[in-house]
Amino acid sequence: MPDWLTDLNKIGSISSIIGLIVTVFLFLEARKIRNSFLRRARLPEVNRELSKSTSQLSEHLKRWSDDKTPSIETFSTIKALLENIKSKLPPEEKKKVGEYLMKLHPKKYFFMNNSLSKLTEDEAWDRYTELSGLVTTLQQLAKDSKWD
Repeated sequence: MPDWLTDLNKIGSISSIIGLIVTVFLFLEARKIRNSFLRRARLPEVNRELSKSTSQLSEHLKRWSDDKTPSIETFSTIKALLENIKSKLPPEEKKKVGEYLMKLHPKKYFFMNNSLSKLTEDEAWDRYTELSGLVTTLQQLAKDSKWD
């Protein structure tokens, strides 16, 4: 086999490897752009719903001793909203949302979820306080993503 054909084969192999690397890089960048657009579109909507639910939760917690069911229902709504937006967040905010969700729905015996209905009033107020901070973080992220 001629030397130039062997050299051409090596050049083709190197080009294939470079092409694979470029493809993977472009795939990762496209994914970042997609998540950025999803965040821009969905985060303001979810923030409005979270703010509304947080206000409702505050009102329901004030009446905890009469009936805790509305508070539990509002916590469930908030949990669903946070789970929905979690995958669209940057890593640091995703971690904060994950930590809050773990506190909201802690594990019992390391594998079984503990029920929200077993929250005490003090625990509910603690979860509400943490939620307020998390909502503020997400609102600031929505403002920051206008500049992405």
